[in-house]
Amino acid sequence: MTYLLDSSAWLAHLFGEPGAEEVTRLFDIPQNTVNISALSMPEVFGRLKSLGREEHWPEVWRLYDALFSRVIPADEAVARQAIHLRTAAPERLPTIDGLIAATAAVQHLTLVHRDPHFEAIAPHLLNQIQLPGK
Repeated sequence: MTYLLDSSAWLAHLFGEPGAEEVTRLFDIPQNTVNISALSMPEVFGRLKSLGREEHWPEVWRLYDALFSRVIPADEAVARQAIHLRTAAPERLPTIDGLIAATAAVQHLTLVHRDPHFEAIAPHLLNQIQLPGK
């Protein structure tokens, strides 16, 4: 299977929060490919910075760079898909989250997250796994 971790799933794994076990299982299956959007990198750094732990970013990145199959950039196709997802969602979808979800949709990946606002995206537009909340 192929997955795209949302920043929320990456942070759950990093901090051992609810959902971390499910993310670990994804990494542990050799046939899986686990990817991230490039947009998640500043989000995770931002969380570390908000906790006064930004000096840990190089170490965190080295650890996860070895685990992730790919870091997928956002391009015009992703931007167009994000507009489509935001139009189709009955509730507000934050811009970065919309772009990350669109990355999963464009790349035909299953989005792994713990953000309830992704539930507003219809299943035919996005394959997703919602992890337990905090």
